[in-house]
Amino acid sequence: MTITETQLRLLIREALLELTPSIAEGKRIPRKPGQPAGSDKHSDLYTDENPRGTIKGLKFATVKDAEASVRKIRSSGRSHTHKVQAAIAMEQRARVAGKVSAAGVYRRFINSMKKE
Repeated sequence: MTITETQLRLLIREALLELTPSIAEGKRIPRKPGQPAGSDKHSDLYTDENPRGTIKGLKFATVKDAEASVRKIRSSGRSHTHKVQAAIAMEQRARVAGKVSAAGVYRRFINSMKKE
């Protein structure tokens, strides 16, 4: 039995949706005017509500970009937790954008940080 490229893409998409059900189920809930920035009543994967601790210049467009970003996270001088949170956010952004390979780079980094 052979699988066409379209069928393979569909299988991959379905597998990703099973792994990340929150993406499939929930839509973005924007912050309402007057709502506090730290409120749990909204979600936004791309907005940084506390930009003071941001590690700038992280990308996920290609595997090369993701690897450079992981090096930047590693050398950021931030706490272990901060590094892991940055990597998780970038992995989720890459997955939503369909950049599975780039997301894998971030996942490997996250798993290596678990061992530390």
